[in-house]
Amino acid sequence: MPHVDIFTEPVYRTYRSSECSWSAFYIKLVNVFRYFLPILIIFITDGLWKKTNTFREVPNISVTGDFIAYAYGHDRSIISSSYSVLNSAASSEQLSTSQLLHHFSDVSEENKQNFNNQNSLQTLNIEFQMSTQNLSINTLIYAFSLRMRLDYHSIVDTELFLTDTIQLTSPIAQIQTIARLSMDQSNPFFTKEHIRIIDRRRQDVEHYQIHSVLKRITGAPIALKMERKSTLLLSAPSSPQSLSISLSLAVPEMEFIYKTGFWELLKWFWIQYLASFTIVDYVFTSCTSYMFRNRVFYVNDVVR
Repeated sequence: MPHVDIFTEPVYRTYRSSECSWSAFYIKLVNVFRYFLPILIIFITDGLWKKTNTFREVPNISVTGDFIAYAYGHDRSIISSSYSVLNSAASSEQLSTSQLLHHFSDVSEENKQNFNNQNSLQTLNIEFQMSTQNLSINTLIYAFSLRMRLDYHSIVDTELFLTDTIQLTSPIAQIQTIARLSMDQSNPFFTKEHIRIIDRRRQDVEHYQIHSVLKRITGAPIALKMERKSTLLLSAPSSPQSLSISLSLAVPEMEFIYKTGFWELLKWFWIQYLASFTIVDYVFTSCTSYMFRNRVFYVNDVVR
C-alpha cells in the first residue's frame, strides 16, 4: 500500500557546550554583531537613514505691506519706509512719500510654457511708487517684506524680504520687472520654524537701517531670490516727480530641505533597524547552523 505525507512538523536541534568553550564564545560574539551590526549599517549606509530630506511645495506667500526704499543722488538721498521708527529719524528733506499695492493673478498658459513648470499657477504683482523730490537718482535700493508659510512637512512661518539694488545712469520714471521667485536655503528646517528679520518692538533706528536689514537677510537660513526674465527701464526727459516699480513675480513649486526631528527619526529608525536586523539575523543564523551541523565546534546535540 502506498504511503502519503499526512502531517509535517519541524524538528528542533539543540546544541550544548560548556560556558568556557570556543562555541560559547562564538555565540556571544555572534549575538553582539547580530544586534549592533544593523545600527552600524544604518549610520554608514548612504540613504538608509536620511537625517535630511527635500520636499517640493508651493509656498504660501503674502505681502505684509512693510517696505524700506533708499534712493541716492549726487549730493543727497531720500528714504521711504513703512516703519515709524525709521521715518521719525529722517529729516523732512530726506523723507519721501510712497505707496505699495499688490495682488495675485493667474499665470497664463503662455507663461506656464515659458517657465516650464505646470505648477506655476499664480503671479504676485507688486506696484510701488515713491516721490523723488526732483532728485536725480543714481542708485535705488528697496526691500519689500513678504510672509512665507509652509505646512506640507513642517510648520514654517518666516519673514522674507524681496530686495534689489538698481543702478540708474539716466532719469527713469518707471521700472518694470518680470521674474520668477526662488529660495536660497542655507540651513534645513526643523519641525517648527518662526523666522523674523525685523522686530517691530525694537525702538532703535539702527535695527531698521537698510544696511542692517540686508545684513540680517544674508545671515538668515533662507532668503528670497528673483530670477529675472526681463527688466524694462522707462526713461524720462528730466528728473521725474516720482519713480514707479512694477514687479510681476511667478510663484512656482520650490524645493525645501528639512532636518529630521527626534520623533520622526525614531519612527523611521525602528523600521530600518527591523529591516536590517532581519537580513543580518538570517545570515548569522545560517552560518551558525552550518558550523554546528558540520562539527566545526565540539558540541552535544539534542533533537526535540
